[in-house]
Amino acid sequence: MASTNTPIIADLKGKRVLVTGGSAGIGKAAAFAFDANGSSVAVLGRRLERLEAVASQLKHGVSIVADLTKEEDLKRAIKETIEKLGGLDILVNSGGAVTDDMFNGDEAAFISAYKLHVTGNLTLIRAAEEELIKNKGAVINISSVAAIMPTHANFSAYGVAKAAQDKLTQDLAFEFAPKGVRVNSILPATIDTEVFDTMAEQKGTPKADLLAGMAPWHAMNRVGQPEEIAAPIVFLASDAASFITGVNLRVDGGATLGYWFNRTSFLD
Repeated sequence: MASTNTPIIADLKGKRVLVTGGSAGIGKAAAFAFDANGSSVAVLGRRLERLEAVASQLKHGVSIVADLTKEEDLKRAIKETIEKLGGLDILVNSGGAVTDDMFNGDEAAFISAYKLHVTGNLTLIRAAEEELIKNKGAVINISSVAAIMPTHANFSAYGVAKAAQDKLTQDLAFEFAPKGVRVNSILPATIDTEVFDTMAEQKGTPKADLLAGMAPWHAMNRVGQPEEIAAPIVFLASDAASFITGVNLRVDGGATLGYWFNRTSFLD
């Protein structure tokens, strides 16, 4: 269900939207936000049951099963989306994860992260290119503040891949701007998603305590909610952002301000 901070923008009514990673977290929140705006939404992921649980709550929702690391899956997913929705106007690349094989710090870790977060997004965008150009559409990629600041000693593969994703966003924005397609990205900091349920269970720590420990890393002294990322996604997809392209927008509660590094002013 849409949040009370979901922007309602008239031109999104009737738009056809594909949201990857749509069964949970930011992707799920984005799907509900577009649904609240009267858009038809396809949610993409690997698990049909979880996708159907989301799609069934949308007024005009469908499920697309695909693996973001498999090129043929993604090409087929775009075709299936266009068939089911009758077209495609907006692509939201919110699917992604930090998998165990990205923590090794070796060549395989970097390849794994790059394949999921860079070439996977590129494959989807290229597969949807003709349709997006025809409809003067928009692409929103979900990146991370890890692209612009170190966040963990073992996060280098993920961070480098996200930095590459941001560069891809800018290069594609430059390429597609004359064709009427806008491409932007959003860089969230810590967001309260199901990932932290799993992490809390593994650590044997209440999720609330885990998130409370991360709060001071943000100038606002709290972590974000998925709906707080869905709102700028909806904005960037709409005509309200018609003159915005190639932007890597930080939506991070002040995490990249260095607040965590110097919480006490030297003047105090």
